[in-house]
Amino acid sequence: MSNAGDLFSEEKWLEVVSSLKEAANATLPDFPFIVSADIMVGSNGHALNSQSNEASAGSDTSHGDSESSRAQRVYDLLSDAKCRAAVQLLLIQAVMEIYNMYRTHLSAKSIIILYEAMHDVASHAHRINNNTILRSKLQEFGPMTQLQDPPLLRLENESYQFCLTFLQNLILDRPPRYEEAEVESHLVDLCQEVLLFYIESARSGQASQASETSANGQTQWLIPLGSGKRRELAARAPLIVATLQAICCLGETLFEKNLPQFFPLISNLVSTEHGSTEVQVALSDMLSSSVGPVLLRSCLS
Repeated sequence: MSNAGDLFSEEKWLEVVSSLKEAANATLPDFPFIVSADIMVGSNGHALNSQSNEASAGSDTSHGDSESSRAQRVYDLLSDAKCRAAVQLLLIQAVMEIYNMYRTHLSAKSIIILYEAMHDVASHAHRINNNTILRSKLQEFGPMTQLQDPPLLRLENESYQFCLTFLQNLILDRPPRYEEAEVESHLVDLCQEVLLFYIESARSGQASQASETSANGQTQWLIPLGSGKRRELAARAPLIVATLQAICCLGETLFEKNLPQFFPLISNLVSTEHGSTEVQVALSDMLSSSVGPVLLRSCLS
């Protein structure tokens, strides 16, 4: 593609980007076996079934062999999922290299297909990262997984960032077959999705402790985020900053039109604990440069 892209017609580019989308969907990593597997991790980092101690005591050799095979199967499936995650990182980076090289050759339809491919990768990675049972199991497997927590955070962040890039550049470039309403709708929905996921992630890390204040009810006191959750939110911060900046760049009319949908998310961000100050600075800029003027106009009208 890098060498022959200049020779591709629009139809050929559609074939290329459709193939890239198929490749992205064919390599989605998954971990359902981890959630269902009744496997523990020994001190040496090897996977063991909860009943393997009985087998090792000689009570049932064939049962022990079966459990050993089961543990090996889990290890093989885990290796496959890790391999797929690595392939997807390489794939989305290759997609961006191709896009940056031939951005002016691609029609709006081709870029939307690339956007859909990246969005499929991002939303799938988010579902994996949002599975608390899976994350707990993976932490138990720690020595053998060699995965961060959440396991696909980099994949989620990068693919969402590429989605933003595609849509923002479409609005700037207006290539052949560009449909303004479609692209703007995609961008607004994407920004809402990213902000909502961030808020949900931050809230999930804030445990609440009940303190009795009266016979009729209780007051909930929020416990500060733990170090692991703060690191996760700090890693998510650049994407949230880019999303807030994308919202501010929607243009006065489109921003004001969609402010009723964005405002609850913005207010939740104000009350959310963050892993770094980046989000708060970007939020302050948005409130002063974009939200403030809209509110002032409504007060004066």
